Amino acid sequence: MIREVSVITAVSASHTRFLPEVWRSLSSQDLPENWKFRWYVQEDGEPSEIRSFIQSLGPEVADYASSGGQGGVAEARNLALARTSGEVVVLLDTDDQLTQGAIGRALQMLQRGYEWCGFSAVDDHDGQISMREGGYSARLNNDGSMPPEANSFVRLEWVKDFAKGKLRSCWEEFGVFPFHPATFATATQLLWDVGGWPALARDEDTALILAISDIHHGIVCEEANLIYRRHALQTSRNIAPNAERIRFIRRRMRVPSE
Repeated sequence: MIREVSVITAVSASHTRFLPEVWRSLSSQDLPENWKFRWYVQEDGEPSEIRSFIQSLGPEVADYASSGGQGGVAEARNLALARTSGEVVVLLDTDDQLTQGAIGRALQMLQRGYEWCGFSAVDDHDGQISMREGGYSARLNNDGSMPPEANSFVRLEWVKDFAKGKLRSCWEEFGVFPFHPATFATATQLLWDVGGWPALARDEDTALILAISDIHHGIVCEEANLIYRRHALQTSRNIAPNAERIRFIRRRMRVPSE
């Protein structure tokens, strides 16, 4: 039986030019035997010229839909999630690329019994690739600059197995995860169990990952699964941090069941 990994990409009109590179990184993935991927692209807004590009790839590997109105990244991902048929979901943002073997590494961790997994990323600054030791670098400031603690905020001992509820301790201490949120992979059913991505601009990933990790155990790996593009249009540059979003995430904590 062939099993599916559902790769979800939300795209807005300002980011469509990146999609051919996204596709190249996805199409070069080597999946384990009896696994395939299908790419679910959700355009946040009216259909654009990228519809024909996605549809030209063929329905076996790609699925396109548009949201009509612009509802943001969380809504677009949730609408894509509603169409998925795979048992595992991998995120691939429209301005990023997967590293070679990324999906296979995620599947390996999930098949070992972990219920979620996260990986580090390398940064792409206008074609210049750099790696930060210890995992994911902190969010950009609203003006696009790097916070002063960005190169030393998460110690390497946080790259490890996580019992349910323990990832929140890292987030409370450092304000970020020890992995890049866009590398998060988990079973599709767990996304449905927590209701998908909440409508929190900039922090939808944080809220969803904590909701799942509060009640399921996972692992953070040192391998880089993502090439993370830094550019002027990225969300973290254009949406300011907001204390109300963090308050929502803290109140959303789910108590692990025994």
